[in-house]
Amino acid sequence: MKKLWIQVLLLSVFFASLQAVSYVYVEEGVELPLNTATLYGGTPVKVINQKDSISKVVVEGYIDKKDKTKLYATPNLKLLLASSKDNLIKISGDKGSLEVEVPNDNLTDDSEEAWELYSERFYEKCTQCHPAKVVADHTMLEWEGLYGSMKEFAKPTVEDNEYITRFLRAFSKDGIVKEQD
Repeated sequence: MKKLWIQVLLLSVFFASLQAVSYVYVEEGVELPLNTATLYGGTPVKVINQKDSISKVVVEGYIDKKDKTKLYATPNLKLLLASSKDNLIKISGDKGSLEVEVPNDNLTDDSEEAWELYSERFYEKCTQCHPAKVVADHTMLEWEGLYGSMKEFAKPTVEDNEYITRFLRAFSKDGIVKEQD
């Protein structure tokens, strides 16, 4: 019986390692359009399997009860992770998961690489007038007010605004990414 438990434990460790966390990497823009869904840059995903140039991944997040085609990173529904075109999101309570196939070129194990474009835009625009603020010092809601009041001076393009807003939400006190020292 003891040998059976050891084998079960070893198998569970093996299968858990197959579901490594990666991040969606988008070279330009914030979206990665796929056949059945759209994933957003920086989204953490679990890799289920890899074949040649494609990986099957799972995205997990929170559901808006009014729009069950979108997954968000946090319960406040501010940071969009994915949207499904064909209602493929499996829902359980206020959470959901989505399985999609992603080109391996759009996945990275390095969160800094996944968020690089976003942080560059933030630092380019938001340090023109003052030193960079520590993003993790404020919540998403606080950043809405802070960034909202400074946009007039920074004059971001629509694209810059998308990058900066996504960066602030992801790295905020209640966001999903913690800066590494």
